[in-house]
Amino acid sequence: MRLHIVCRGVVQGVGFRPTVHRVATSLGLAGFVQNTPAGVVVEVEGPAAEGFLANLRLALPPLARLDEVSVEVVPTRGEVGFAVRASSEGVRERALVPPDSALCADCRAEMEDPADRRFRYPFTTCTNCGPRFSLVRSLPYDRERTSMACFPLCSACSREYEDPADRRFHAEPVCCPECGPRLWLVRQGAGDGFRPSTLDWAGGSGEALAGAREVLADGGIVAVKGLGGFQLACRADDEASVARLRQRKRRPAKPFAVMVRDRAVARRLVALAAADEAELGSPRAPIVLAPRRGGAGVAEGVAPGLEDFGVLLPTAPLHVELFRGAPYDTLVMTSGNVADEPICRTNREALERLGGIADAFLVHDRDVVRRVDDSVVRTGEAGPFAVRRARGMVPEAMPLSSAASRPVLALGGFLQATACLASGSEALLSQHVGDLDSEPARVFLREVVEGLEDFLQTRAEVVVVDEHPDYPSTWLGEELVRARGAEIVRVQHHLAHAAAVLAEGQRFPSADEVVLAITLDGTGWGPDGTAWGGEWLELGGALGWRRLASLQPLPLVGGEAAVREPWRGVVAALELADASELVERTAMANLVAPARLRSVAELVRGHWPLASGAGRVFEALGALLGVVAVNGYEGEAAARAETLAAAAWPARPWREVLLRPGQPLPSAALLRAAAERLLVGEPPPRVAAGFHATFCQLVVELTRAVARPGVVALGGGCMVNRLLRRGLVDGLREAGFEPLLPHRVPAGDGGLAYGQAVLGVEAIARGTRLHQEGAA
Repeated sequence: MRLHIVCRGVVQGVGFRPTVHRVATSLGLAGFVQNTPAGVVVEVEGPAAEGFLANLRLALPPLARLDEVSVEVVPTRGEVGFAVRASSEGVRERALVPPDSALCADCRAEMEDPADRRFRYPFTTCTNCGPRFSLVRSLPYDRERTSMACFPLCSACSREYEDPADRRFHAEPVCCPECGPRLWLVRQGAGDGFRPSTLDWAGGSGEALAGAREVLADGGIVAVKGLGGFQLACRADDEASVARLRQRKRRPAKPFAVMVRDRAVARRLVALAAADEAELGSPRAPIVLAPRRGGAGVAEGVAPGLEDFGVLLPTAPLHVELFRGAPYDTLVMTSGNVADEPICRTNREALERLGGIADAFLVHDRDVVRRVDDSVVRTGEAGPFAVRRARGMVPEAMPLSSAASRPVLALGGFLQATACLASGSEALLSQHVGDLDSEPARVFLREVVEGLEDFLQTRAEVVVVDEHPDYPSTWLGEELVRARGAEIVRVQHHLAHAAAVLAEGQRFPSADEVVLAITLDGTGWGPDGTAWGGEWLELGGALGWRRLASLQPLPLVGGEAAVREPWRGVVAALELADASELVERTAMANLVAPARLRSVAELVRGHWPLASGAGRVFEALGALLGVVAVNGYEGEAAARAETLAAAAWPARPWREVLLRPGQPLPSAALLRAAAERLLVGEPPPRVAAGFHATFCQLVVELTRAVARPGVVALGGGCMVNRLLRRGLVDGLREAGFEPLLPHRVPAGDGGLAYGQAVLGVEAIARGTRLHQEGAA
């Protein structure tokens, strides 16, 4: 018997072919295995052929995943032996390169063994770990098409690379001190700029790493060339170093991630459930946001005013060596950029852009082809969920509810931008790009789009953009449409959030179904000319949708200034709730001059943009509690309000805030109730917790008023809030609904492009266009 087998999934660049070879030869089978554009093709011949697949599934390497297998009986050929054939080229249906993967246990053991030739070598890798997505230039994924092409293999590495029984068989980044990349340190000179030190790993001495450790130990800042670009590191236990990094990087308040020496240090710093610790130590190795245990050993300036620390383990051999013998257990490890620009990719770019930040640069001569920041997840009752998808997660494909008969490109929104390309049965959601308020970020988005299309060897025929006319992502989409003669689809912001949750959960409505979604975020363009952000949407299988309910719209007094300065939202809410006399008695009055409070109060009844965003309401709560009057980063006031609430959670909902029939959720009354409770002496943590509990109860009541029990998708950036996730899921379940949350896709705007792509594909598949129907 001879079988022709096509394997699809994560099967290239992960040691799948050597595993096939080992299984086939152990069963005495003849045939071959080959990487092809359609997947990995295997042909096996012999008496044991029928048992091949069962044995293969049991022997899969750590990073491999079989999603789809097709089997066909073909004529026998009488072959002898089993061959690993060279990759074939052609048009691909899907991405065939796995994400970058954290250092594996086997490679770590070699680095610790003085007798091993890779002892303490900072570029140790194998088929089970190391760079993949960040170093590939083109497909198929072979060494000559990666940034390792300029490093010819030495005889020892060549033997490993060519031996199907070796775990480095066709491990494209394989190298050693004899033939691999060189590492050196560039120090800040005294009055003469930067000068390269004579520190080189080719000599095997390790002076470059010793020098970097010395700079860090003394409180300096080092720019480190990681897997997907540069990172900025300093001691996380040194308040002065952290403050200096904030000042130089122009990042006054946004929290930093902390890289820890090992899991024991992580457990000491934060509370981790078993699922959280498994994610922390997984090949993805993301930053894990988890509640701190007191913060001993970490400067307060790392995450000022927040309950969570973001911790990650050393992801690359280079990181391991930064901790070896060092007098510190924790390092700030943050993106190598200024403010919110894209991370630096090349040595030259880093020296130019980070020269005013870093005291030294730890660089090497292996190129980073694709910028990839660290992924971020947050712990939750149902396990960790994605906040940012990047290294370790991209380019993992996401499901589509219908196959894309034409390639569809979606370009996201303005904040936390990503792009998504749908082709065939899968959608490829790009790595995190970031906010598009700088020209380098907009160039990066274009770079990402070109990379997606190159990866799948396709050009989008349909381009999906947000309805907001002034988003740079919309402008890019319109430019691509003009240049290609492609079709453009404009999608309402919150509808895309809903579609992302439904598609990930594989609950997108069929032709005769209607589903409900609640989307809670800061701001999105509303068809009625207002800014939406607290929405109950009904979506039908015929792609008709309608707005069933919303939060009470509040005026944005001062326009964009009201987004940066959430105290303005408090003033507006209390004015609308006939409680303006409370404003100057709140703790907020200690942060904002009384004259400014009064001047804004006088303007509330004017003509201002209206916003129903839940994010604005929780930011207003943070200002009312007196923790933040002006956001140092997006959502800071809301995040700090959640931290206060967590200290008093769980809480009982307040009875004095009532939902009136046919009316929106009463945001102004909710903020008034919080102000009144603070003024009679209720502790701020109890007020913050009660506010969260009452909001959740009002959401459930409003949901029951406008919809019958069934599936309800919960999306939008507010679904990163751990208390809202818990409170809404519990409340909706008790009311008979089936809440659906995002896990693999970010709830915020980082998942927006995925939802847009899903809707673009569905519009093609169902032969209709998205259309808003009359209100309920």
